[in-house]
Amino acid sequence: MTSSLYEFKESNSGSYTLKAVVTDPSGNYDSATKTWNVTVQSKYYSSGNRIWDEGLGLSRTYTWNAQSYSGFYYDLDSGVSSEEMTIKDIGRNIDSGNIEYVTRPTETDFEYKGWGSYQIIGFMAEKYFAGYNDNTTVEGVDDVSLISDGVLAKILIDSDDKESAYSGDSFELEDGYSLNIVEVDVNGNSVWVQLEKDGDVVDDNFISSGQDYVYETEVGEAEDVPVIIIHFGTVFVGTETSAVFIQGIFQVSDTYVELASGDSFGEMEVTSLSSNEIKMKNEDDISLDKGDTIDLMGKIQIQVADDSTLRFAPILDTSEEGIYELRGTVYDKDVDGDSLPTWTPLNFEGFYYSIDEGIGTEQLEIKELKDRTIPDGALVYTSKPQPVQFEHKSWGNFTVVGFMAKKYFAGYPEGAVGGKIDDVSLLSDSVLSEVLTDSDDKRSMYSGDSFELEEGYSLNILEVDINGNSVWVQLEKDGDVVDDDFITSGADYVYETELGEAEDIPVIIVHFGTVFASTETSAVFIEGIFQISDEYIEINSGDTFDEMEITSVSSDSITMKNEDSIGLGEDETVDVMGDVKFKTADDKTLRFYPFVEVETESNSSRELKINLPGEVIIGDTINIEVTAADNPIEGITVKVNTTSLGKTNADGIVEYTAEEEGTFKITAEKDGYTTANKNMKVIPPKEKMSLNITPETVYVGDTITIEALKTVGGNPIENVNISIDGTAAGKTGSDGKFTYATEEVGKIKISATAEGFLEKSVDVDVKDYEAIFKFSNLVVDPIEVRAGKEAKITVDATNEGNAAGEYNVELFVNDTSVDSQQIALDVGESITLTFEHSEETPGEYSVKIADQETTYTVKEKSSALLYVLLGIILLLVGGIAYMFTKGGWTVATLQAKVDELVKSANLKK
Repeated sequence: MTSSLYEFKESNSGSYTLKAVVTDPSGNYDSATKTWNVTVQSKYYSSGNRIWDEGLGLSRTYTWNAQSYSGFYYDLDSGVSSEEMTIKDIGRNIDSGNIEYVTRPTETDFEYKGWGSYQIIGFMAEKYFAGYNDNTTVEGVDDVSLISDGVLAKILIDSDDKESAYSGDSFELEDGYSLNIVEVDVNGNSVWVQLEKDGDVVDDNFISSGQDYVYETEVGEAEDVPVIIIHFGTVFVGTETSAVFIQGIFQVSDTYVELASGDSFGEMEVTSLSSNEIKMKNEDDISLDKGDTIDLMGKIQIQVADDSTLRFAPILDTSEEGIYELRGTVYDKDVDGDSLPTWTPLNFEGFYYSIDEGIGTEQLEIKELKDRTIPDGALVYTSKPQPVQFEHKSWGNFTVVGFMAKKYFAGYPEGAVGGKIDDVSLLSDSVLSEVLTDSDDKRSMYSGDSFELEEGYSLNILEVDINGNSVWVQLEKDGDVVDDDFITSGADYVYETELGEAEDIPVIIVHFGTVFASTETSAVFIEGIFQISDEYIEINSGDTFDEMEITSVSSDSITMKNEDSIGLGEDETVDVMGDVKFKTADDKTLRFYPFVEVETESNSSRELKINLPGEVIIGDTINIEVTAADNPIEGITVKVNTTSLGKTNADGIVEYTAEEEGTFKITAEKDGYTTANKNMKVIPPKEKMSLNITPETVYVGDTITIEALKTVGGNPIENVNISIDGTAAGKTGSDGKFTYATEEVGKIKISATAEGFLEKSVDVDVKDYEAIFKFSNLVVDPIEVRAGKEAKITVDATNEGNAAGEYNVELFVNDTSVDSQQIALDVGESITLTFEHSEETPGEYSVKIADQETTYTVKEKSSALLYVLLGIILLLVGGIAYMFTKGGWTVATLQAKVDELVKSANLKK
């Protein structure tokens, strides 16, 4: 008897019967028939796709491998992979043990070809070193299987880059290792190397030209594991320079993951472990509820569509900082031959796909392949807009289109938003715009409220009709009013503008639910917001994007083709269009795949944090602040339980007024950020408390009295908890008082808490002992003085402090320092200081010493000339005749006498 294997293909669904006739060597025969039903799906919905969709009639047992899920490890150069996951009896509930994950070590070549190959293994979507085997040709390296010892270690370096080094040079490796070239042999035969770990020497050796340096250590339970291998090429000695050439470096981390049967990773448990494989199964039942994302194991998650039809797929958690590659299925010439690839969102995770509605729009197809070249026009990209439902369901659908792996708004169908919007196609006007907001979050707003939209827009609630029939709204853009309208209860506000050649495009839609008016409050309830960007991209026939050129744009589709041939050389990355690239294997066999890279910033910069008061009192209006890495983040949607408060402003703040008692969940979320949650406790109003501290001025060692009183009424409060700088000190007595002895100089914070009262805190400055100088009795004598004459200024000084001290007493006249005296006084000692001061210019003068001030007057000088003239007059009247007749005076003699008198008067001024 012989057996044969036949392939059977059908392109149509239906019932098929196979009849088999078996003949033995004697000519006898037997026959058997088999009838089965065949459901033929699109070639994109096969076991090679990552999405499992109940609506497509797929098998209830489904397997994902590195071809259908890009998260699993795949070695493009060798074309091998190791991870596989099978789910049996798929339904909304996956029974315990029905998810089976298997990974097996595979062979891969060292980058330095002279070393042969080693084993690697993918584990939970990450690549690990599995061991060395018979195909490892490094001298002195024996077979090593890390996984048989329950150990997995990361590969840190695998390089064949050539580098030269000289005596004294040091090579920095990973994990704190460095290799020092201590000395090169003068004969050029060997090199002395020394290995350091975190600055400590852990090994040294002499390596000859063409040899390998191998450093072994323990990695978990595995002993003598070569973690560093370095190939030394030529050792060169010249008349002036000695050098060594390194041609290969391989390093495995000495930090590791330990595995043992029974270990759990997320929902999965290790069920078996050997040198050949690792197996895991789900420990417990797993529910695939609508809209769930399940942390299955490691970075691998399961995303479930928010839809009544069960649809789910494995995805990679990309929340940690790093660059992640989302790739499509691989074309392998040895495997696929002339069956040329077509990529859609189902086998290329980089393309836009809405799992909630099972919608994707993009397709990339290779029509012809000549050796390693795609001829011009043979790479065809098409994207066809698809309808998706608004989050606010009553609005119906809008259309989206993926373009070069990004999602864009394409238009509104006829009758969208309750018939308020006519058929609109941005594509027909060669325009694409991003969707900024699509939400059905409910929120209440009052007259005078405003909520922030994207791109500088804000919607203001100017006034609510007192009859509760309508609301007056005003739309601002960057602070300028661009529209206003009156919206009735249950109606939609629509704002239209131009986007390039497309006119009257609704870019903002807001649904207003109930409009409520009472004697005290008027409010409106918003139940849906949709916004697209008014910053758009234009796409026209003839536009080029890297290798691709747009050949047609219409309301139905975008088509692009490569304008020139595309070469697929070994180990190349080809920019195809936008973020979409091809990566080829470093191998003679043509093997390549499309991919896009997703970069995630550090967790701290993408992790949202909610800041709000520890206690919120009913009636209080508080700021809820949202930050990431201590920076305020604008445009974060903040919810209280399920009610949206709107988006944070440029300061990362949204206001909230507490209306009822209880504990509320505050949620902050925005695409590209990790969602933050925090509980907020709202409590009934509390009485206010006052704190009196005596004495007012406190010195170190003083005992202070802290008195807690009701702010209203001033009654003492008993059993108030008093803390000093956060440390509990005691409670107030029935008189509301508590005493505390100060011990150190500096500021202390006194806090008081009591049930039913608001917390109260005051700061007290505890001073060191000091001299305190007080001044009094500032006197100027005389109070009026002639210019040039000195006035006596006196002041009393007393040291009223608690320590002896010195003081520089300054005299200020008209705010200018004119004199000073240094004094030293003991505690309680007094002194009277005297200053003498004169001014030449008449006028009013202010005098100031410390805090004492007074004034005095400076008068003009007396006129001596006046007296001289009076004397002359007397001479003239009484005896001038005599002097001229009897005394022998002449006119000249009289003039000389007058001059002498004037001079004498001036000298006396």
